[in-house]
Amino acid sequence: MPNYAVIENGKVINAVVAEADYATTQSWVVLSDGAGIGWDYTNGQFVDNRPVPEVVVPPAPTKEQLLAELQALTAKINALG
Repeated sequence: MPNYAVIENGKVINAVVAEADYATTQSWVVLSDGAGIGWDYTNGQFVDNRPVPEVVVPPAPTKEQLLAELQALTAKINALG
């Protein structure tokens, strides 16, 4: 059985497995490879317009920060005994 897209207002809101006859009565559309929930369905085509998450890379620690961390860890290790 193929996968079908449940579409509301041009947006895929669900993906379901169904028999073709039943899917047709529900106006579901056969899902293309890779398409899924959150995709748009426009002019008979699936379009991935989902927002791309912003990747935030924290700045690398400075040499001074790393040395301070090393000193703190060394002190903890020495305290153990």
